[in-house]
Amino acid sequence: MGKLIKWIIGILAVLGVLFAIIMMIPDDEDDYDYDSGSSYQSSSSNVASQSHSNNTADYNAGGSYADISSVMVGSDAKSATVMVYINGSDLESEAGEATADISEMLRSGVGDNVNVIVQTMGTKEWQKYDISSRTAQTYRVNKGKFELIRDNLGQLDCTSEKTLSEFIGFCKKNYPADRYFFIFWDHGGGPVYGFGYDEWQSADDSLTLAEMASAFADHSDIRFDIIGMDCCIMASMETLYALAPYCKYALLSEDFESGLGWSYTSWMKELENNPGIATPLLGKYIVDEIIKDNERQHDDDYSSCMGLFNVSTSKSLYEAWKAFAYKNEAALLDANYSTPHMARGRNFWDLWGFDESDVTLEDYYISDILALVENIDNSSDEARNLTSALKAAVAYYGHTSDKNELTGLAVSLPYGDSDFYNELTVVYRAIGLDDEYIEWLGNFVYGSDYDHYYDYSGFENSWDGWGSYEEEYGCNISSGGSCEYSYDYDCDDYTCYGSDDSDDGWLYDSEEDIWYCYDGDDLYLYDEDSDTLFYYDEYEDEVYYYDEDDDEWYLCED
Repeated sequence: MGKLIKWIIGILAVLGVLFAIIMMIPDDEDDYDYDSGSSYQSSSSNVASQSHSNNTADYNAGGSYADISSVMVGSDAKSATVMVYINGSDLESEAGEATADISEMLRSGVGDNVNVIVQTMGTKEWQKYDISSRTAQTYRVNKGKFELIRDNLGQLDCTSEKTLSEFIGFCKKNYPADRYFFIFWDHGGGPVYGFGYDEWQSADDSLTLAEMASAFADHSDIRFDIIGMDCCIMASMETLYALAPYCKYALLSEDFESGLGWSYTSWMKELENNPGIATPLLGKYIVDEIIKDNERQHDDDYSSCMGLFNVSTSKSLYEAWKAFAYKNEAALLDANYSTPHMARGRNFWDLWGFDESDVTLEDYYISDILALVENIDNSSDEARNLTSALKAAVAYYGHTSDKNELTGLAVSLPYGDSDFYNELTVVYRAIGLDDEYIEWLGNFVYGSDYDHYYDYSGFENSWDGWGSYEEEYGCNISSGGSCEYSYDYDCDDYTCYGSDDSDDGWLYDSEEDIWYCYDGDDLYLYDEDSDTLFYYDEYEDEVYYYDEDDDEWYLCED
């Protein structure tokens, strides 16, 4: 019995949501309105969400645009600090997009339980709130007011790791909290070019993943619940690998973001009201609000995809990707698999040498990993292992109802571009990717068919969200364990949902030698050795066992 209870506690503490089985909720299921506490009918049934099972994951999300609060485990945290690193750039000077998001933060009403600390830099003109463009400043969002707490910092370079590290240290010292979140706000250029275009610095300067990692490493006593990037095309395998030591989850976009960026009011209000809210549930709120905000615009320029990623899976994902890529080297070199998707919304002007009229994901060598698998090889062991690792990494994913060929995570392959490859080698070595892989990537610079782009139209038409992958890949444990479906045990009068929305969706954990399933309220466990059925009531924090002779549930005493 003691081992069982330790197993349950371990699942709650380390895994969070107890390997929750996918609960497929109909498209017209009521969503929860975090603003009013009421329900409303979802206007879009095409927001994809998915679940994963992973022995280092914190949760599993299921359904289509669904309320997953019933499977989330929160904490007793009473305070939170959200660090917002805003480089206004041309997005603010030309369109006021940074101050528009600051206005959303102010409407959240945070201030009692949540510190939202904002550093303002990098633009030649701020549109609102009397923010200085002559010097960097630091503000606090406090009950609807934008309070200046540091002034005359100088014209700080937001693309410098020293600037980033100093800001983290200031927030940590002056606004300590039970939990921490970090948000980068500006342009994004993918895993090689990184973050930030500072109007006061050279257009060639950016904050790379390696520099981010170095700044976060200066403050190893903080492990952020979420590191998010309110900027374009940063959702990549390489980004997760770089951030893994410093956060539990990353919240990123694989696509170009629209001018709306993130939507801050509702999720910040939710965090203020419940600072102990489960991290993955808060991440889901953020994703859903971004998608809903873009859907409301009814405009082709407002298209969005956003994912919440479990960074603890990044090494498993990296190893699975290498095995797949090395096996399929010839196919990958036979055509350019970069995604031909046009930039919309947040324009890039002349950033990193591109003209805004023709910027595509191809220019940043963004190749969707699942699309590669489905178009090159989806049946080998290497392909199945990679898909399983992706399932573990993509904790929750949403996109607007327009057809979106992106599935969550990308990888960069430097087709025909020696300059890009040279920058890549510096960044990738600094974040710890191995030399063999980096040298292997050099093959793509000199491949003879780098200017022949692969046609993804078939995949775009067939891609229907992660739901179709739930049954086959929903229960793989990416870092050493294994699990499989079994329908041998009768669920009697309760329903344990399988990945295909069927009954008797039991999973087996080979490491703990126990069967388990989740019915939306309770975790059921079956021990074959003792032929005993248990369940854990997460709300009462108690374990019960079933006495078949008495047909009764009894509280476990030890």
